Amino acid sequence: WLKTPREQLRSSALHGESRGRSAMSAGATASSASPGPPGAECGRVSSALQRQNSTGSHLSRFVKGTTIEKPPNTDGEGLWGILNHPMNLMLVCLPLGFTAFWLDWGPVPVFGLNFLALVPLAKILGDATEELAAGLQSDVLAGLLNATFGNAVEMVMMVQTLRAGKTDVVKATLLGSVLSNVLLVLGMSFFFGGILGQKQKRTSFMSGLGLVDEEPHGSYKSADGSREFVAEKVQSFSAMTALVNTSMLLLACLVLSLVTIFYQEASNESIYGEIGMDSVILGVSRVCSIIMMISYVAYIFFQLVTHRQAMSEEDDGGEPEEPTISIRMSLVVMLLVTCVVAFCSDLLIQSLDGVVEKAHISEHFIGIILLPIVGNACEHASAVRFSIMDKPGLAVGIAVGSSTQIAMFVVPFSVMCGWAIGQPMDLDFGSLNTTVLMVSIIVVLSIIVDGQANWLQGYLLISAYAIIAVLYFWMPDTTSLRSE
Repeated sequence: WLKTPREQLRSSALHGESRGRSAMSAGATASSASPGPPGAECGRVSSALQRQNSTGSHLSRFVKGTTIEKPPNTDGEGLWGILNHPMNLMLVCLPLGFTAFWLDWGPVPVFGLNFLALVPLAKILGDATEELAAGLQSDVLAGLLNATFGNAVEMVMMVQTLRAGKTDVVKATLLGSVLSNVLLVLGMSFFFGGILGQKQKRTSFMSGLGLVDEEPHGSYKSADGSREFVAEKVQSFSAMTALVNTSMLLLACLVLSLVTIFYQEASNESIYGEIGMDSVILGVSRVCSIIMMISYVAYIFFQLVTHRQAMSEEDDGGEPEEPTISIRMSLVVMLLVTCVVAFCSDLLIQSLDGVVEKAHISEHFIGIILLPIVGNACEHASAVRFSIMDKPGLAVGIAVGSSTQIAMFVVPFSVMCGWAIGQPMDLDFGSLNTTVLMVSIIVVLSIIVDGQANWLQGYLLISAYAIIAVLYFWMPDTTSLRSE
């Protein structure tokens, strides 16, 4: 058992051949009992072991932006397994959104219907990406696919918004995606995971005498499996994975803060002038974006190659799940859904100005609070569900890992896309926004640093997100996200 799998197969093959030769020398009885050549049975066993190793260890679904394995979102086999979800009932808003645009029902119905239609489309696109990763039979390829296309909906919406020239909305949406993940999603996961559990009576010597009715301090389970309120519950998770992701988020905050301060200081000195300063800040942002993307590649290499086991949560020893759809079907679904998401995003962006005017909602609130719901609603629900099931590592991976992917990959990628299509997208997010982001990440770091969580910490994160939502709801549209 101390040998490697290759050495075990080699030694078992040699043992099988020697056993076959001894059987042949024993007489005609042994030779008639073996239907094939010597060692054929060992060859069949070896091939079976190879097939098991080739299929069992590579079928994985990962949390977005991490190498933490997660259960599939599908319920069933084939394409119906992806579509069979209550959230997909909102797909009825898809034809209604198109109809509202073509019949000119007004900007508010067009925005609302396409907004609701994008939520199930994001789930279907994410499930198809997971099934494609599971069917590749390669953990490295699956991890790379998850690291690059995990936020496909946000990237499509970002490109469509950049084409419309709304760089402030792009910055607000990216900022809101990070804030909603690290504050709202993580907070709700810790809160509900800290107060809900499956009840199970636990007896001791004193309770057996009827003197003490003892119950556990963590989650516990009853015969019917019902969940109810739990007292004194503290959940534990891998601190290393959370701290590495938080360090990446702090690096992103460092870049955004320095670029913002540089723009303010250089503008006050009037060294470059107005036109020259815009060109300088674009050049600085593009160089910094390239460095950020290289850092993200190093992060992917770290979690996929050099520290794969350390960055993965301990599994429960269950059998790996087979992909529900083929690779070809996954690619077809991803292509079709991406085209529909691009069209819905275009209609949503076109109606944005009318919604701001008629519904009296600021662009800041729409970009930072509302639009991030589109791409993260399914992941939000999954994080809370995993935390209630006493899997806080999955919840932390969903919240913090997705935020890392947005801050270190999607944000610099948006600068590169703006450079390619001629839009002045830079890393100057404004002093208020960089302050909000930096303080939020520091608060999250103080909570996850010990690898434990309770409901009070979750409530504090939710309160912080609510305060930020109130702040941006009352911020007027005349206030630009860019430093002035």
